[in-house]
Amino acid sequence: MLEGKIIKFYREFQGLKQKDLGDGICSSTHISKIERGLTEVSGETIDFLCKRLGIEMESEIKNYREIEQLLKEWQEAIVKKLKPRVESIKRQLQGFNLLHMQDFYHLYTLILARYYLFIGEARMADGLMEEISAWTDSDLTPYENNLLLHVKGVYHLNLKNNYVEALAYLKGINLEGYPNQEYYYDLAYAYHSLNSRVLAFFNANKALQYFTKIRSFSRIIEAEMLMVIQLEQSEDHPTLSQEYHRLIEMTEDYGLEHQKAMLYHNVAYLYLRNAEYQKASGFYKKSMDAREKSHPNYLGSLEGYINALTKEGKTSKEKLLTLVEQGLDLSKSSNSSTFVHIFMMHYYFLSNVMDRYYEYLEEEAFPYFKEKGYMLLVEHYGVVLFDYYMEKNDMEKANRFAGPVINKFRRNNQFV
Repeated sequence: MLEGKIIKFYREFQGLKQKDLGDGICSSTHISKIERGLTEVSGETIDFLCKRLGIEMESEIKNYREIEQLLKEWQEAIVKKLKPRVESIKRQLQGFNLLHMQDFYHLYTLILARYYLFIGEARMADGLMEEISAWTDSDLTPYENNLLLHVKGVYHLNLKNNYVEALAYLKGINLEGYPNQEYYYDLAYAYHSLNSRVLAFFNANKALQYFTKIRSFSRIIEAEMLMVIQLEQSEDHPTLSQEYHRLIEMTEDYGLEHQKAMLYHNVAYLYLRNAEYQKASGFYKKSMDAREKSHPNYLGSLEGYINALTKEGKTSKEKLLTLVEQGLDLSKSSNSSTFVHIFMMHYYFLSNVMDRYYEYLEEEAFPYFKEKGYMLLVEHYGVVLFDYYMEKNDMEKANRFAGPVINKFRRNNQFV
């Protein structure tokens, strides 16, 4: 009985014992049964209890239903990345005492965690994830269990850059009990981060269909962009560049600053891969300027900016090393081990201590990338170490790093 739950909440909220609330109205045993919905109760008794608590039951039931609806709308707004709407609903929810009922505790906490991940508040997200980690499956509804998997997946994907763990959580989601198909986008991004291009494209396309269905223009652009990224290994550089600039124009038309920053970063990488270093550094700088330094994606654009400037060869080593120091400081303050390793390699490379560069790469960075499942980095630096030991004529070590690259291209052909 909803009335009983509301009475229990306000009794505990006001610090009353059951005997204090029931004094002159009914026994504490009867209060206990009312709160647990175990007995029929007259409207008159409810009225007396509400008067003592200073509440109006009809109004509180209306508030309860409104909270249910607002939580649903809040999650939908986060999925669509409608920041003003997200903030507005958060303020509305904070005006309801009933939000703190046990009925809403798990769902509200999970959506609040998504909110902090959405706005890039790492410290607040970390705190909530620590609280959530103590929950058991039996505490949650099937929907909340799936939402928990989604939140954990997004947390490890966007904040911890642990793509293997993120993928494990996301693959556990059962859409029969969780109709939020936005998760296809996060699944695609995890596969992309692990350099599994076919699965990334496949899931991004499913996400695109969902975002089209719910008419979320900003997410349509993100899904299209993720699909374009999977085609970057093709040699059709001009067409891909045109696609990126088409999407950038769309973000400008609709004022989608977050998506524009993402596109700046990705088109910069396209130019970097094709040795157009001046264009690459320019777009990486635009991506950096569009974000706060605390944003999780800022470090990636800063690293790309340093890489493009280094390869272009027109920026002084002093300036580049200053940028590297900034990157190291930001990486350490945000506990991003991945970028600590990458910026350390930039430091050794720019300082021209190449023996230390290769030693650090082999002993610290490469094992970390391998442990985390960063296949793109593992493949790239495996080739770097292979070439290094071939030049040193150390065939034993060269062969050790050649294995993974050879295995990637091994085919189960049945030729003689």
